[in-house]
Amino acid sequence: MTENLKEKILFIMLIQFLIYFGFSMIIPVMPELVVVFGVSTLHLGFIIAIYSIASFISAPFFGTLSDRIGRRPLLIGGLFVFMLSFLVFAIFSNSLAVLYISRFIAGMASGALYVATTSMVADITSIETRTKYMGLIGMAMGIGFVFGPGIGGLLASVSVSAPFFMTAIIIFIALIFSVLKIQETYRSNTDIERGITVQKEYFIQPVGILLVATFVVMFMMSGMESTFQLLGKEKIDITPGEMGVLFFIGGIFNAIIQGGVIRKLKDGQEYGAMIIGQAMALIAFIMLPFMTGLFYAGICIVLLMSGNALVRTLMTSQITKEARHHEVGKMTATTYSLDSLGRIVGPIFFNILFLIHYGVPFVFGALLVLLSTFFIYQYYRKRGQVA
Repeated sequence: MTENLKEKILFIMLIQFLIYFGFSMIIPVMPELVVVFGVSTLHLGFIIAIYSIASFISAPFFGTLSDRIGRRPLLIGGLFVFMLSFLVFAIFSNSLAVLYISRFIAGMASGALYVATTSMVADITSIETRTKYMGLIGMAMGIGFVFGPGIGGLLASVSVSAPFFMTAIIIFIALIFSVLKIQETYRSNTDIERGITVQKEYFIQPVGILLVATFVVMFMMSGMESTFQLLGKEKIDITPGEMGVLFFIGGIFNAIIQGGVIRKLKDGQEYGAMIIGQAMALIAFIMLPFMTGLFYAGICIVLLMSGNALVRTLMTSQITKEARHHEVGKMTATTYSLDSLGRIVGPIFFNILFLIHYGVPFVFGALLVLLSTFFIYQYYRKRGQVA
């Protein structure tokens, strides 16, 4: 790694850490807000969903925009709007309507930020080294998610608005840092005709199979996350504190996989690592309905989050390799839109299945693992890399 490339990657890692640390700080506060407002717990699901809906809507627009004006304006603009969304709610924290508006705005900004940062990594890395650096970026995101909720929970003891104020401050620091340190990574090719490729055309190419697999994996994981605590309550009477510890441990393993295992993979080794990740998820989904205790639940979470870290990071890296230079933004945006769609429908569908029987969503999750594994296999078969 050259010093210049190393410096750029470290800057992007820091930005991602600050973004996800700030975002995850408010997670412990959301259920408390429902209590404060005195409304149905259904609002918690709607508040989470509206963020993903906004991301789903905005990402394709920002993907096309980034391939025209570059990544840096998108990053700076996204950080400013992201910061503003948290600050607005911190000031008007007694309004449920403002919370919905602020989460919608934050979701739109997240689409811009994902496209900008992922495209930046694709811009400055080669095909051979991209997987390694995507793993480092994923590690920074994972570490942010590990420590954010803990700090947010402490601040929530001061007031429900405190985590929102602190998140706004952290994102502001990331904004200033970006203005001063982050340089444009995109070099436009004016000889390329605009508008040759649109997102829908990706789905008739081999990479379309991998894009569908991205949706299935996120659908599966977001559904699991939304019903895991319900299962724990049903089987072992798990507490919110114990739940937090489990996801903290899972987050640590996620970061280790991203920064350790994935970073050491060479170009061409992605398929085998994805299959291992899928196998880990499959074992966990089969185990979950038979949960017997906290340690057992911890094993399941570690398997799920480690397997997911392998699969999602490697799929994102592989998808960016398929894009031509002037289409990286659109390709990453398509990926993020499918991620967001999975986050919208996954929790709803899995919670409906949970009402039938507590084991049904996890059996269904195991079937989704097999389906997404088939898609991954088909992609590499069409690429001639497996028999």
